[in-house]
Amino acid sequence: MDWMLSWGEHHSTSRHLTTTRPRKRRQRQRHRLSAVLLLSLMSLTKTLVAATSSVWSSRSLSNQLRPLAFVGALPLTRTLSSTNSHTETADYRSTRRSLALSRSFRNTANAYRKYYSPGSIITRTMTTTQGNDDASTGPSLQVAMLQFPVTHDKTLNHQTAQDYLVQAVQAFSDDETLPRLVVLPEIWNSPYATTAFPEYAEDLSSVPVSHDTVPTIDQSQAPTAHLLQQWATQHNIYLVGGSIPEKRSSTSATTTTTHEYYNTCLVFSPSGHCIAKHAKVHLFDIDVKGKIRFMESETLSPGTSYTYFDIPVVDKSIRVGIGICYDIRFAEYAQVLCQELACQILVYPGAFNMVTGPAHWELLQRARAVDNQCFVVTASPARTVLEEGETTSDSKYPHYTAWGHSTAVSPWGDVMATTDETPGIVTTQLELDKLDEVRSSIPISRQRRPDLYKIVKTD
Repeated sequence: MDWMLSWGEHHSTSRHLTTTRPRKRRQRQRHRLSAVLLLSLMSLTKTLVAATSSVWSSRSLSNQLRPLAFVGALPLTRTLSSTNSHTETADYRSTRRSLALSRSFRNTANAYRKYYSPGSIITRTMTTTQGNDDASTGPSLQVAMLQFPVTHDKTLNHQTAQDYLVQAVQAFSDDETLPRLVVLPEIWNSPYATTAFPEYAEDLSSVPVSHDTVPTIDQSQAPTAHLLQQWATQHNIYLVGGSIPEKRSSTSATTTTTHEYYNTCLVFSPSGHCIAKHAKVHLFDIDVKGKIRFMESETLSPGTSYTYFDIPVVDKSIRVGIGICYDIRFAEYAQVLCQELACQILVYPGAFNMVTGPAHWELLQRARAVDNQCFVVTASPARTVLEEGETTSDSKYPHYTAWGHSTAVSPWGDVMATTDETPGIVTTQLELDKLDEVRSSIPISRQRRPDLYKIVKTD
């Protein structure tokens, strides 16, 4: 911390120089230094109090903002000692913005105060280099992962996502030759509860996948999809829209209408085309005794296809594979995407919980990256917790506590960029020639034994 370091050096020097001075002069200097420190602390305290109290008066939110406001003034850089040289740079930016709540938002102001502070979006960037390699001069892809809190109010969630997306775009380089990819978290427009999915689900039948035709999305049936398309074109980005509950209706010969629900990810190009639609293939059905039970299959149906899309980068394109959360546990799915479908980046919007997250979230990302020698990018919702005295019975739907920690991992298995559980934006730049370098250095694609094992395509 620059301020603490500069003060420490001044203090040490002053102490050394004053050892031979008369006693009164030493006392005056100590008093002068104490006065300067006291004034500095008073000024800092006044600034923090003003910053936190001016945003919201909520005690719980103020307590959350105080450490963020303090860290926000101090650029933090640290070097980790390991086999490879890692330099982590986290630039915490905390800006104060006024929030103009429209009439439609006023009834949800309490939820906004509880879960979200638009003036405290933090952007974290961490760069990783292997050894003493020169900086890459090849094609690159800018990536931002949005980690924000999710409430029970869909309109409010839309506004939250838009605010974070605008901040992420502002953090990107102005270099128009670098394509930009933004990733939203899993189930970001709805509570993550199986009983909530039917209420929040959208009919995506007006959103076909096509590279030729820009879909005219029915806003009344798919308001979230309409916004995703709008954001992609407005900000000239490739947008992986996290995932949302999808409703598919069918009518039988007896005119009986039935509904199936899916956990679905939409991807839009800067031109507004829907270039990918992925329904979660592996449903999150777990029962860890005494810790967590969650059964997506009680409401959702599984997807049945692999999903990928291409992003033009300079004179070539890079292929991006899509999975959702629990899909990351299945190495076979990632192997097909990378070995058979030639994906170079795997993107997983996810919402691991407080049991599986600490144990497996980063481990699985690094495993998929090393297994397939590809980049892995994940985006999670920010963590929200019940306040003191509040219980799950106080809410219409059960509360789900996400692990957070949105992350990007390199083909070498390095964590390129990450964060903690708090709201924020994680940005990084994927240097595509690093992928070729890793694959040529350890050429496992040429060393496999198809005489012993292989991926078999089925009808």
